[in-house]
Amino acid sequence: MRKFTLINGHLQDERGYSQDSIDQEVGEANDLSQRERRVSFASRGAMGNFSDRVTGRLADYGYDRELVDSEVTYVDGNYGLPLLVLIGVVTVIGAAMVLSTTFAPSLASAISHSPFAIFEKQMVWLIISAVVFFVISKVPGIYLAAFFRAPILLANVLLLVVLVPGIGIKVSGARRWIGFSFLTFQPSEFAKLALVGFLASFFAAPVKGRATTLKGAMPAIIVSGAAMGLILIEPDMGTSVVVGLILTLILFLVGMRMRYFLPFVTALFVGGLFSVTYTAYRRNRFFSFLHPWQNRLGYSYQEVQGLVAFATGGLHGVGVGAGISKWGYLPNAQTDFIYAIVGQETGVIGAVIVLVLLLGLAGLIFRISQLAQDRFESIFCAGVAVWIAVQTLLNVGAVLGVLPVTGVPLPLISYGGSSMVFFMVALGVVYKVARKTERRVKV
Repeated sequence: MRKFTLINGHLQDERGYSQDSIDQEVGEANDLSQRERRVSFASRGAMGNFSDRVTGRLADYGYDRELVDSEVTYVDGNYGLPLLVLIGVVTVIGAAMVLSTTFAPSLASAISHSPFAIFEKQMVWLIISAVVFFVISKVPGIYLAAFFRAPILLANVLLLVVLVPGIGIKVSGARRWIGFSFLTFQPSEFAKLALVGFLASFFAAPVKGRATTLKGAMPAIIVSGAAMGLILIEPDMGTSVVVGLILTLILFLVGMRMRYFLPFVTALFVGGLFSVTYTAYRRNRFFSFLHPWQNRLGYSYQEVQGLVAFATGGLHGVGVGAGISKWGYLPNAQTDFIYAIVGQETGVIGAVIVLVLLLGLAGLIFRISQLAQDRFESIFCAGVAVWIAVQTLLNVGAVLGVLPVTGVPLPLISYGGSSMVFFMVALGVVYKVARKTERRVKV
């Protein structure tokens, strides 16, 4: 018998049966417009009724109805559960690695002397993040596009406020935090979420030339450039690079013409190179990865210690909790260099698994963006996928010594409340979209 596959309202005959006639029949069977031809199922019962109509139409073309009924199967196209499982697995691995890397500095703290002090703070943020994740996933989709137009303005205001002495908290020469005591957060982390939402809302609007021309996209470029500049002043070169890459890749994905896109990328690259080489310290710090062993006691100290930690893990690792690099040898072991501890304690095998999980998460989200029924949701999910992939590659590349150290955390793995919360807000929106991906009926 002939085999048909019905996907998003299109019935496809594997042997080239007339698509036009099949599409017309399926459109009538679904009682949907010819323009959209989308199939939505409120329940398994609705799916059954729909399949009855489909098999009835096939029987009209001369196929045995009982035989057709026996060949109908359901392929679940809803990616909500796989996404939820993947997020849960990565988050649990992250919590375990934060516990492993923070008990040593927690013991050394003059305030707590508890091996779990830092881990307990991370768990509080993780609980808050989980609540935020499920709350945002319940927000009606009609409000999301409108909601995400404003946060980028708030983010830019906060990026200005954090530079004010007495308000912005200065740590290691950089003003990146706002707040007091336990309740501190980084406006730059909020800016990444706000930027993804703003770009999705901006390019989702049905304005001619907005996504394809430089002139049409200029408002988005100006707003994004302002955020990049303010983040760079803090200074936070790594987050500024992430913001620039998110903007660049979204412009590519929404379809900007190459004659505009290539000059923009060139200008952005030249501007970034100038900002890196403008001061001797930043220049030496940025290019130290090229010759790390020559500056192993200076600019490249962190890179070298990260390489040592990763190399000592071997294939299987020394065991979770048994690594020695976190005992004062590797700076920022629980934040932007936690992947080095992953390599030391779980070996190459564990490090590869973590990398595959994170890139797999980004790939799954990008797939969800392709199935999204709404343009805003599609661009937003694509932006989140880019965000996770870019940040993962920058972090892992720095640890392995193939990219400059930019100080960006490893998504859902590194210690940090701001990063965790804002990632979970973004993933909550993605989860909402994933649950709406259409089911497919395979005949």
